[in-house]
Amino acid sequence: MAAWPTLAPLTADADLTAAFEVLGQKWNGIILHTLATRSTRFGELRTAVGRISTKMLADRLRGLLDAGLVTHDQLPPGPATYTLTPDGRALLPALEQIRRWAKHRTPRSPHPQMGIPMSAHTLSDATFARTVLGSGPGLALAHGAGSSVAGTYGPILEGLAAHHTVVGVDYPGSGDTPRSTTPLSLDDLADQLVAAAVAEGLDTFAVSGYSLGGPVAIRAAARHPERVTALVLTATFPYRDNRLALALPVWRRLAESGGREVLAEYLTMMALGADALEAMPAAQLQQAIGFTAASVADGTPEHAELAPRADVRDDLPHIKAPTLVISTTQDWFTSTRLHHQLADTIPGARLVEIRTGHLPMVERPEEWQRLITTFLAEHSA
Repeated sequence: MAAWPTLAPLTADADLTAAFEVLGQKWNGIILHTLATRSTRFGELRTAVGRISTKMLADRLRGLLDAGLVTHDQLPPGPATYTLTPDGRALLPALEQIRRWAKHRTPRSPHPQMGIPMSAHTLSDATFARTVLGSGPGLALAHGAGSSVAGTYGPILEGLAAHHTVVGVDYPGSGDTPRSTTPLSLDDLADQLVAAAVAEGLDTFAVSGYSLGGPVAIRAAARHPERVTALVLTATFPYRDNRLALALPVWRRLAESGGREVLAEYLTMMALGADALEAMPAAQLQQAIGFTAASVADGTPEHAELAPRADVRDDLPHIKAPTLVISTTQDWFTSTRLHHQLADTIPGARLVEIRTGHLPMVERPEEWQRLITTFLAEHSA
């Protein structure tokens, strides 16, 4: 009987092993090949790749950045753009050969495009002034009545933008958005928020809504469920209860009167929690009133007119996005009863409490930011 021939031992090629530590990870080759055309923003890249989640894309981009195959440039005020490095471009001929092999190996079975489904509601052009900061998974911001993106989220904007592409719109009469000559519509505000995020290349994104921004965020999730990946609702309401029915007309009449100091005294009394208000020396209290008077948005009467008409109770049972309700426990504008109603009605919603009045960005900004970012980190896929 013939002896078996002696065979040389098998050895995996070390260079290929090193290469496929990068290319062997799902999506990396696709991302590199997609970036061959031009520098691309995060949202554009996610749309082009298709079925990848925002979290997975962010993770893969970090890995490719660490491997020296991709770089990114911040182009103020827009989000970062991602570009192949020379080492990344050197891989393109090999990736093209793999693509051709896959194309001719077997006939490709037809399958539907795996992009973002069409919404039932057509988006209009994004016309409101907007703020855009940061890079990474998308986060759209809906601000409160009588304020703006900067007025509501200013103290935590940089913290939010550290891990997200943040897009916020200013309602008519806030920031640089001209004041409206007609009554505001909740649907229009929601659609403008979504349209601004999409215009910045964010096909899917989380939405944070504060006070009046809460109904705006809920309506955005109800009208465009294919785009909204998570909701964070702070110091907000699903409809006008009796407390709001009393508070909002007073606010509106004071805003229409032009007496900003009296309006500021009313808002300071109503918006600050008992702990913060009582801790203020008289001089600091007067400074707070002066700051409030100077920062009142011109469109406050229209915002205060919309707030009592905002009713999203019918939307709540149909919200599919993971939702966090942040209850401001010393709030004299929106009651904790309304906060609990939101959490009890939105399927799977979670409620957390923060010991502030209506202004967590003033009283406990770091805690507020931490609640938002921790929740979004859990639900960024």
